[in-house]
Amino acid sequence: MPALPPLLLPDGTLDWEVLFQVYEFAQFQALADDLTCNEASFVEQALSLADGASVLDLACGAGRHALELGRRGYSVEGVEVNPALVAHAAACAYEDATRVRFATADMRELHYEPQFDAVLVMNSSLGFFDDATNRRVLKSCAESLVQGGRLLLQCINPYRIESYLAGFRTGWYALAGGYVLREARFDPFSANLKIDYRFVAPALGVDIAHPGDSIRLYGYLELVAMIRAAGLRPLTVFGDAVLPAVVFEESSQWQVLVAERI
Repeated sequence: MPALPPLLLPDGTLDWEVLFQVYEFAQFQALADDLTCNEASFVEQALSLADGASVLDLACGAGRHALELGRRGYSVEGVEVNPALVAHAAACAYEDATRVRFATADMRELHYEPQFDAVLVMNSSLGFFDDATNRRVLKSCAESLVQGGRLLLQCINPYRIESYLAGFRTGWYALAGGYVLREARFDPFSANLKIDYRFVAPALGVDIAHPGDSIRLYGYLELVAMIRAAGLRPLTVFGDAVLPAVVFEESSQWQVLVAERI
């Protein structure tokens, strides 16, 4: 694996995405690798990917899914807005000698021709913007698919948010030579999951608060309506992005929808 990118930006601020997408996964490498392999196998099966299929991994972070799918012979393009994550992912792809490309781009500004057999939007990456923008992102996903191409969309199930937050809501944990405080809450009036972070690392002289994430959560019927409006046909929904596949039911903390371009 390439050297880890620096945590601190030139202006002294913390690169939060590098902390969570690179350092956190590196700290739990074995667990992360097992999870990634299982999720990649789920993607292959849920989307019925043909050999060498072209895949767009949107909001790919440090590229863990894109890289694993590339190792399996797929032609993958990962899109991520954080340039440090893109550089790290590209260095990993170079070491792997895989058919994975990475681009620094905002998911709100996609302009792809229909060229991909599959598009991935995983780990509740949809929802960071207002409703109109989130719908536009889905429309861009649809437009990047070839006829019959498939979208895989993984989102937290807002109807099980209490169960989801039971293991996620609040607490300190060690990371990157320091400590992270996470405080999460759900606003039922706006259907937004709000998450605040603080990172304290005495050795680095760092005590920094995150500006806060706000993720709009959509119920299944809302997602289906948005998917249809984007020009896609819903095919199925799972309760998680893992194998063995699990059904979407009352207790599911996740909803993983598969839809096809009409």
